[in-house]
Amino acid sequence: MSLEPRRQTIPAILLVKTAFQLLWQQRDDALRLGLVPVLLLFGGTLYATDAIITLYSVAQSGVLTELPPGVSGPLLIFALAGLVAVCLLMVNWLRFLLLGPMGAVGIGLSIGSAHVRFLLAAIAFMAGLFVALIILGLPLAFLPRGLAMLGNMVAFAIVAVLAARFLPFLIGRAIGQSMTLAQSWSVSRGNAVPLAVSLILVQIPFWIAIMALELVLSVTGFMMMAPTGTMFIFAMVQVAVWLCLAGVMATAYRHMVGVRV
Repeated sequence: MSLEPRRQTIPAILLVKTAFQLLWQQRDDALRLGLVPVLLLFGGTLYATDAIITLYSVAQSGVLTELPPGVSGPLLIFALAGLVAVCLLMVNWLRFLLLGPMGAVGIGLSIGSAHVRFLLAAIAFMAGLFVALIILGLPLAFLPRGLAMLGNMVAFAIVAVLAARFLPFLIGRAIGQSMTLAQSWSVSRGNAVPLAVSLILVQIPFWIAIMALELVLSVTGFMMMAPTGTMFIFAMVQVAVWLCLAGVMATAYRHMVGVRV
């Protein structure tokens, strides 16, 4: 498959705006496809609550050298539940936005090869980014603290842009339009920075909303009286974040690559 990059750069603000518009316009389908991921994330959090609290307390008290007894199992379940939830939602929402309603039917439990391909590619993708971040961060350990912090910010920006260059490859796995890493690098030329920036910007309203919501729930006593309900609310907010991230990715992919039907 021969893919040529589209030379026109799409503005980051337009990507963010479109993601929110898609979430609102397709809210019924967002609720439909977001139900199972919310339940998975909520269930994993509920199961690992005690382990998370224990780990946080130990980390606050001093240097954490090893996990406390009984913590690793629940944390693993929590991590697996979150991974399955985000991959299930991302694939279904990407397929819905790019392939149409028949790309993700029902409540999104029709798991197929696209979900498996996306999951494996996402794991390798995140592992590669983690390694890149470590490699870039190693020389920074020898710098003064102020310069090291600045260097870490630069390293994060570089890794974010690199990630954006390979996102078309990842999205292609979800919708059955496979491409090579070289093709992904080529088609994303000129749009990597706006895409990376938009993936950060689209989360800012949710960060503000979460802080405000946490404050309100804490002041009103709801968080203490109904901790389970609070966890469910935050699970819904997190899924909304993932939906908007997938919306940005789908919009950028349609612009950079297009969709074969």
